[in-house]
Amino acid sequence: MALSKDVIMQNMQRFGGAMYTPVILFAFFGLTVAVSIVCKNTGLLGNIAAQGTVWYDFWYVVEQGAWTVFAQMPILFAISVPIGFAKKEPARCAMESFVIYMLFNYFIAGFLTLRADMFGVDYSQAAGPGTGLAMIANVKTLDMGMLGAIFIACCTAFLHNHFYDTDIPDWLGIFKGPAFVVAIGFVVMIPMALIFCFVWPAVQHAIEHFQFFLKT
Repeated sequence: MALSKDVIMQNMQRFGGAMYTPVILFAFFGLTVAVSIVCKNTGLLGNIAAQGTVWYDFWYVVEQGAWTVFAQMPILFAISVPIGFAKKEPARCAMESFVIYMLFNYFIAGFLTLRADMFGVDYSQAAGPGTGLAMIANVKTLDMGMLGAIFIACCTAFLHNHFYDTDIPDWLGIFKGPAFVVAIGFVVMIPMALIFCFVWPAVQHAIEHFQFFLKT
């Protein structure tokens, strides 16, 4: 029992450390966004901050860059979370996680393109807030936010820890290591994407109903 508690605590510490990795970027980028907005405020700085001035243009560009982390949080978490869970070669695990996460989204996009009505999703609409859809690296997929990214990242870390050192015939040596993990992830993500196509829209509807209940 004590061993089980130790294992649980170790896993919780790993998860906390994995989540902390991308979060440490928020302070700098959040501060930069705030400074950029202030520097474009004509109420504070007058005409120098008016649209069309060099000052405004400079801070506009800075602000666009400052939103990078917040606009790409799912990808950021998909890459960084496995670093805390990988028992060896964490950098390669991060690369595997990115590829498998994108596989997951491409498979979802494929299913929704063919049978969106079967899943209760209006895939013809543009992705955005309230649609249940999001653009991930130019792929229109289900809007799962960071939860989907973290889930796939954890799955990738599991595959990495179990199959990275798998012995395969010498003539297949090119597929050893990261390639083997990604190949397994490719197969696993097909049914995983199908399951999420069925389940996640229902989860989204439940969340929407709960939010409506809280408002009323």
